[in-house]
Amino acid sequence: MRRYYFPILHNGETQADDVGELFRSAELAFQYGARVARDIASDPDCDRDAGTVVIVVDAYGAEIARHKV
Repeated sequence: MRRYYFPILHNGETQADDVGELFRSAELAFQYGARVARDIASDPDCDRDAGTVVIVVDAYGAEIARHKV
């Protein structure tokens, strides 16, 4: 298991994820990041023009993916 982090970039500001989640693979973390982005997008109050992005980062700080909301 490895820890992955999911900071969110919103209106040019980063909302850090200091806790993260444990996953068995980068692919599972990638899928989780995509689900978080879909969940944010499904909120009726979501501002689609804010340029919100869910970033997937591994425990070493390497960016795995970016999921646009």
